[in-house]
Formats: sequence, C-alpha cells, structure tokens
Amino acid sequence: MEKIEQFKHLLEYFVSHIEYVIHEDPNFIGYDEYIKPHIEANGEFIPRGTGWRRTSNFNQKTIAQWNDFGDDHIVSFKVGSGRRGADTKGTYLHWLGDAYSIKANWELDDDSYEWHVASLIICYSCEPPMKEASLDELGLFKKDVITDDLKQFWKCFESLAESGSEENDSKDVSIVDTLADLVHRNKNLILTGAPGTGKTYLAKQVARTIIDNDEYFDEQCNMVQFHPSYDYTDFIEGLRPVTQDNGQIGFKLEPGTFKQFCEQAAAYPDYPYVFIIDEINRGEVSKIFGELFFSLDPDYRGPKGRVKSQYHNLVSKNKDDVFAQGLYVPENVYVIATMNDIDRSVESIDFAFRRRFTWYEVKPEQRLSMLEPANLDVCQNNKNLQEKLDKASFYDCCKNYCSRLNEAICEEPGLGSAYQVGPAYLLKSLNYLNLNGDISEDSVYNALEQVWNLHIDPLLREYLRGKSEAELYKILLKLRNCYYYDNEDDYDEEY
Repeated sequence: MEKIEQFKHLLEYFVSHIEYVIHEDPNFIGYDEYIKPHIEANGEFIPRGTGWRRTSNFNQKTIAQWNDFGDDHIVSFKVGSGRRGADTKGTYLHWLGDAYSIKANWELDDDSYEWHVASLIICYSCEPPMKEASLDELGLFKKDVITDDLKQFWKCFESLAESGSEENDSKDVSIVDTLADLVHRNKNLILTGAPGTGKTYLAKQVARTIIDNDEYFDEQCNMVQFHPSYDYTDFIEGLRPVTQDNGQIGFKLEPGTFKQFCEQAAAYPDYPYVFIIDEINRGEVSKIFGELFFSLDPDYRGPKGRVKSQYHNLVSKNKDDVFAQGLYVPENVYVIATMNDIDRSVESIDFAFRRRFTWYEVKPEQRLSMLEPANLDVCQNNKNLQEKLDKASFYDCCKNYCSRLNEAICEEPGLGSAYQVGPAYLLKSLNYLNLNGDISEDSVYNALEQVWNLHIDPLLREYLRGKSEAELYKILLKLRNCYYYDNEDDYDEEY
C-alpha cells in the first residue's frame, strides 16, 4: 500500500472514531469498516485514551492495528471528551513523530442540529492551523480515490513533521510526553536536577497528562512535600488523639495521606492516580514509607504485594475494608517525586530505594522554553504584555544570560553541571520590571542585573562556601562576566 493510501485510511479511522465517540451512530459511513470490527473482536469499544500509552486498553484493543504504520513510525492517538477544535489539545492524531498534529474542525448541521467533523487541520500544539481541508476535498470514505487536495495535505503534513521534529524537541510538550511514558512504564519516577528547572511544575504537567481529565484532576492527583519532621504517621497511618464520649482523651488509628490516596485509587482501578512527592530527599524516606517500602516496587504492586503494618492488629477486619488483610500500593497508582541532589543539608537516598524509581535529570537547557512570554502565567490573559516582552527581546536576553552562566559553571572546578542555575531564577526578573508600563531592552538588562545581585550571587556564594576571600572574589568575577557579556573583551576587571 502506498504511503498516501495508508495516510488516507488513518484519517478515515480518526474521523470514524471521534464521530462514534460523540454520536455512537452505527449508520455513520465509517462505522462498518473501522468501528464494528473492534466491537466484534473485543466485545467492547474503548472510546477514549492516549495511543502512546502501551499499557492502556485503548491502545491494545482499539488502535492496535495502527501501532506500526510503516517506516517504524508509531501512531500517537489521543481522544478527549466532547468536540475539540484546533485550539485545544483534547483530541489529536500524531504520526511521523510528535511535532505536528491533525485535529478535527466541527460544524453544526443545519438539518439534524448535530455537530459533525467538517474538515481536518494540521497544526502544532495550540498554534494556528498550517493547513485545512474538508472531508470531501480529501476524498475520505471514497474508495480508491486519491484527490489532489489529499496529496497536498499529505505533502504539507510530511514536510512539517520532518522539519519540525528537531525544531520542537525543546518544547515542554515533548518532555512532558516523554516523562509520562516513563511513568506509565515504571510506575515510579524521580525528577532530579539543578534548582530552578521547574521540576515541581513539570511533575504537575506530567500528572495532568496521565490523568487526562481536568474535571477529576484534583481527585486523582495529590501532592505532599517531605521535610525533616514528616513521618510514618503522617504518610501511612498512626494513632491520633481524639476526645471520647466521656470527655476523656483517647487514641484512634487514622490513615495517613498516602494510605487514604491508595484507598481511593483501589476503589477506581480503571483510572490512573498520581501521587507527587516534592523534595523527597528532605525527609527520611525509609522511615516515612516503613513496611510499604516493599510494596512500592513496581513488581509487587497490587494485592500480591500486601504487607502488614506495625498497626495491623488495630486495623478493622471488616472484609469490605480494602486493606483489612494488609497494605499494598494499587496498580493504578503512579508516584512522581522531585529532588535537588546538590542539597547537602538533607537525607541521602539509599540504593534499595533508588532501585524502585526511574531517575530523570531535568537539565536547564531543556526548560528554557519557560522563559518564552507565550508560556508565562502573567501573559496568559494579557496579550499586550506578551507583545511588550517580545518587543524587548525578553526571552533572548534571559536565555543568553542563563546559558552563558551555566556554561561557565560547568567548566568551573569545584562546581560542575549539578550546580547550574535553572531558568526559574531568570524569571525573577519580572519582579523588577514595570509590567504595566513601557518595557525596553535596557529595562530587561537592569532587571537581570537585579537578579544577579539579589538571587544568583547569594546562591553561588553558598555553593562556594569554604573558599578563601581572594579565591571567592576571583571565581565570582569570572562567573559574573560570563553572565553579562558575550565577548571577553567586554569583561569587567573588578567586581
């Protein structure tokens, strides 16, 4: 089969699938060829999900035939709820890499007063459409018909996908998808790296991608931050003081945050639940997890990994109590943790605990996109501010300052890559700009000078504690010059 014929069949399947999700109408033209065979073969039709999750029923039962679609390209197919146009990420089709998507554009039928797919759109993420064509122009559901519009649509998609894959590797959507795939495969993930790389924010983005339902996100995701006084009774279970009927103080066994979360996840095994642990190495992890340390292992998830806690004799033996026979971590619970491994004031992670997690280093250069005005929270509902920051070259200035400094830090003996400064430090420059007034390149430079003086310089001094005054002065002068200047000829001779 020619590549363009494969492409046409994939578009037909995509349209048939989302039409059936909305209407469940067996009379739709693509039902017999694309939907009915799945129902007959599997006894059900999995309507929603994300194709690259290889563990999902959606992938295994509904789009299995499209997984290998020639030339080792893997179809990534996501179906959200409701009609989604080019301005959302809710429903899309990826092929030839994950740079550009095909999305559906819906129109209201004047006769039936129902919404139907009217055209298909090629676009990157939430950006404006690059190409659009109606189903009729594409010749969809017309046997052995390859239209000129389909050829042009295919040519556009193929060229954009090939040229865009490298160009967009650094965008947040790429790293989020990569991490979500790692979490699905391994159950437990630790994001490590330099301070200021947005690991906590990234963990929440990954959780949102895994849960894939904003309506229930708060119910299916929970986050705690470990600290030195956080312990087993806070996390798993422990005795808590209660006032009894006679007015006396007694003690009652109460579940901790993670046990409560696991109880809820066990009640809804078909839905993913994500537990985020921020600053995991700030707590004594072996003490906090206790016996559940064993069940956290991906190979011992579910009832087969039951363990009896130190309070098991006080646990209700009601057969309806999911943990009556012992604690375990349900299969549908995913754990994402963050840590700064250069923080020398906190507990280390032992090797047995490390083995239970997949580790991913978030590097500053991967997160430079957080400096783009279009990605800033303050610009989300303020296009005027975004335009002002763009005009003042805010992104380029911050990116260059950050990159030059980190390159120098990596080369400095006694520091190295673990001591780099994350882009979040450069975002502090917004605190020193008049966001309601004029913003110029000079004002951005002045704001970045404030960032050095008030945030980066104190951080570097802490990194370099123990150096002599003369040596400290020399290193800081060098790093400051690298932060400010491209050319060594412009370097300051004195701090």
